[in-house]
Amino acid sequence: MPTIIRFVLLTAMRDRLFAVLVLLLFVGVGISSGLAKTSMIEQHEMMLSFSGAVARLLLAIGLIVFVCFHIRHSFDSKEIDVLLSRPISRAGLVIGYWLGFSMVTAALVAINAAVLFLLSPLSVTGFATWVGSLLLEMWLVVAIALFAAVTLRSAVSSVMASLVFYVAGRMMGFFLATIQSRFVFEEPWLNAATKAIIEGVAIITPRLDLYSKSGWLVYGPSTADWQLFVMQSVSFIPLLLAVTILDFKRRQF
Repeated sequence: MPTIIRFVLLTAMRDRLFAVLVLLLFVGVGISSGLAKTSMIEQHEMMLSFSGAVARLLLAIGLIVFVCFHIRHSFDSKEIDVLLSRPISRAGLVIGYWLGFSMVTAALVAINAAVLFLLSPLSVTGFATWVGSLLLEMWLVVAIALFAAVTLRSAVSSVMASLVFYVAGRMMGFFLATIQSRFVFEEPWLNAATKAIIEGVAIITPRLDLYSKSGWLVYGPSTADWQLFVMQSVSFIPLLLAVTILDFKRRQF
């Protein structure tokens, strides 16, 4: 397992993952600063909010692409076969990959946190909660991308599936709020059916909109905020890893 973790870290450095994401982060912060200056009031608050959202989005997309293409390359180049020839179980291999990607994620989150700290967040508690929430959210994203990369046969399809899952999780709160209005469709039975479907999907889909709220950087969080994202992380990350292990064990090499 330490070999897998070290290999993932070396691959991240070889692929310039850190350098590219840091560069994009500074570009995103610069654009956010420019957009905030168009506001007549609360320019600093807007810059913090925009910068937090951009940092989260860049990190999620970068990790999804890196994880999916790394795993698919490992399958195509038979690196997985070589690793399985060592005294390591398939469950250990999956967990080792997740730990390796999680260490890369922790380093990237630390860099993002350092950059946003330089922007002087208005709430210290909110900043700490945002950083912790971002770390758990990205660990969950890594688990989603790892599951998609192991399950699907194409790197592109696994990236697209992970992005769809991430966007759906991010917009789930909007979907639930919209369907509660009961004015989506003219027919009442269509509203009832849509509400049942969305509420059913919400049960099995993590509410990613509860993570890394940009408003925390300005106003701070409530007690319920951190409880919700911690509980989701504790529930969904082990579940995704377990499903990935089960699928990986059924594969023939």
